[in-house]
Amino acid sequence: MPDIARRASVLLATATALPFATTAAAQDADPLAEWIESDDLSQELDEAVQPDMATELAELRARDSASRQRIADLEDRLDRLEKVAGLAGAYPLNAAEQAAMRGRGFGTNVMSPTYRGDQIELLRGPSGFVSAIQDQEPEETESATRREPAPSQSVTDITEDAQGYFGRRFSFETGINYAHFDDARINLSGFLALDAIFLGLISIDEQSSDIITTDFTGRFAPSDRLQFDVNVPVIYRSSVFQSGGAGGNASGLADARVEEFGIGDINGGVSYRLLRETVRRPDVVINARVKGPTGRDPFGIGLVEVPGTEGNLEVPESLSTGSGVWAASVGASVLKTLDPMIVFGNLTYFHNFQRGFEDIDEIEGLQPGDVDIGNAIQFGAGFAFALNEKSSISTSFTLRYGDETRLRFDEGEFSDVIGSGSTVGLLNLGATFAISDRISLLTSVGVGMTTDAPDVTVSARVPFRF
Repeated sequence: MPDIARRASVLLATATALPFATTAAAQDADPLAEWIESDDLSQELDEAVQPDMATELAELRARDSASRQRIADLEDRLDRLEKVAGLAGAYPLNAAEQAAMRGRGFGTNVMSPTYRGDQIELLRGPSGFVSAIQDQEPEETESATRREPAPSQSVTDITEDAQGYFGRRFSFETGINYAHFDDARINLSGFLALDAIFLGLISIDEQSSDIITTDFTGRFAPSDRLQFDVNVPVIYRSSVFQSGGAGGNASGLADARVEEFGIGDINGGVSYRLLRETVRRPDVVINARVKGPTGRDPFGIGLVEVPGTEGNLEVPESLSTGSGVWAASVGASVLKTLDPMIVFGNLTYFHNFQRGFEDIDEIEGLQPGDVDIGNAIQFGAGFAFALNEKSSISTSFTLRYGDETRLRFDEGEFSDVIGSGSTVGLLNLGATFAISDRISLLTSVGVGMTTDAPDVTVSARVPFRF
């Protein structure tokens, strides 16, 4: 630019002096006049000016192109948001945009438009939503993409606990569960005289049981749709048996404690994500499990008379830590995000395979036979709220119906064990806390709602994600 100014000033001074030049001087071969009239000056000026002008012009064109593209992108996203809001020709947002909505306070109807003249206003939603969606890369179709994890760790914990740890290649979980049972019965041994007088022995028996289960679970997810897991439980059981009226004494009391510690039934399962969650449909996972009889079975355990009770109180020699039979289950679980609430449910069918044992009775001697402990079906449903980025609370209810156990001694027919059928209803209250992006604490307290259910359960689990 300084060269251009200098040459322009020289040109101006020369042009001013030309009218005063003499004819003779004009007729002489003046080098300055020849240089001015030649094309060399124009060429040098073009060479000095054009590169700078071309650079500025290219920059202006690039800015204009970027602005036009930005406006086009914004108009396209606005058009898509209006269609999702319920306008004609609506189609769902892609998975990345749906993920941006999760955990940000959007409900099922918050995108309904409000018309103000010729303007459309979308009512609720934080100011950062549009920018969050703009930061996502557009995707071609909804079915070709997976649902991204929720933006808050607390929502992620709820989703993974209910559906599975898909997308995390390896994970490990350790947990502890405590359950308490309390049962009281009145035993009558005698007969009724004159329809009003009972003659015989009366005793009040009470059984209190505490079960502590420590679980170790390993998971492997080769893809974002498939997951395998193996669970190894270690069980400690303690039962206290008490009897009133022991030895024929109405005020006599007797008690005995029986304890057992050992491995439970090892089980493994596979889960497959059938459908990924979108704005309109829930997340659907199907699963199957197999359980082996690795724990101590409850059959053939003898009874021991408590000294001083004259046969009024008998307790088992040991306690079981497993069911004793092979079992399999199939089920499905469903989860839907309705911010700020997450709802989930599951349905599972349990099948227990018939098995033969060398002894199926508590009396002395071997009593071989077959056992069919019956099948069961379980329903469950609940909902959860994310309190903040790191914590959430949840509540759920499960109900399980179990068939009666059937026994068959050798060369005999199957007969039902009276009172062995069960209806287990449990109300759970839970809370999750995200310790870090890879470690969480999941806690719950359960209250038994039926006579077959435990009185109370308390559990804590810590999943580690790799």
